[in-house]
Amino acid sequence: MRSALIGTAVLLACVTTARAEDAAQIADRLHRVETLNSIDDPALKPWHLKLSFQLFDAKGKPSEQGAVEEWWRSPSSYKIVYTSPSYTATSIESSDGLYRSKGASSPPYLLDKALNGIVHPLALDENDQTTPELRQQKFGKVPLDCIMLSIPIKRVAFAPLGLFPTFCLDRDKDSLRASYDFGTDLTIRNSIGMFQQRDVPIDQSITVNSINAISTHIEVLRGESMPDAEFQPSADLEDVTRNFAQVPSGVIAGRILNKIPPIYPERAKANRATGSVVMHATIGTDGHIHALKLISVPDPDLAIAAVSAVRQWTYRPYTLNGVPVGVSTTITVNFNMSP
Repeated sequence: MRSALIGTAVLLACVTTARAEDAAQIADRLHRVETLNSIDDPALKPWHLKLSFQLFDAKGKPSEQGAVEEWWRSPSSYKIVYTSPSYTATSIESSDGLYRSKGASSPPYLLDKALNGIVHPLALDENDQTTPELRQQKFGKVPLDCIMLSIPIKRVAFAPLGLFPTFCLDRDKDSLRASYDFGTDLTIRNSIGMFQQRDVPIDQSITVNSINAISTHIEVLRGESMPDAEFQPSADLEDVTRNFAQVPSGVIAGRILNKIPPIYPERAKANRATGSVVMHATIGTDGHIHALKLISVPDPDLAIAAVSAVRQWTYRPYTLNGVPVGVSTTITVNFNMSP
């Protein structure tokens, strides 16, 4: 379960200034932020979380409501129950593996993202080749420090803030207030509380393409232990530990059901920008893309166009031995000027 772009209007409304600071110091700060804003640290005592949520439709109007509950004992021992009109399932992580209600797909992207926003909103990859870049921002009158995990782009000194995963913190502090992800998603931590000396967002909102997607509220977060029996998979759960596969890009391309073509940006055309935008993608058993990460970017405008389109693609679920599995793959979008 534990597993980037700002909406254009937000980007244009912000005045950015580069702040020279040693990359190692910024990386150290991010690690502090990760610890301070996570509640799945082995050092913490067991807890019970109940999260209510409101989903919104494609026009930003309220649709269904539901709840997610988690009982946590350690990073390798927890139980999650999802309850909503469109998705109801139980999953248990134990030393024996990951189990989920029989026939249930992986949790919908927004529910998974909202829960991770409470439990572990910033997951750093030690093997990541990105460079942390710190910029001071003002969102309205609120000053924030925004750190973007950048990769080099030819002929571009400073990529647009949010083009790569970005985390915005209280100025000169380590409290996470907002994050940009997935090329289109903005998560706002509207009110911050404290639990076992960690920051947690009591209220949280996520927008996609500047449209409300989901809002959450913590109903319960308290220390609580559960008997071992509650973490033992019952007969109505199945082992999904191996429900994941590395799939070549050519194979997964043949399983696309809905392929939204990217729009060639006018500014990129004017600059005669061409090339291939390469992304790493994680596709859930529901056929939807659950994560995107830019690997190679020839031009910022082309990257924005590619991510915005691919974000909407859906696939025929990939199966192994007749069982749907999640997929890790690469997706390439080519931009070529017509002769």
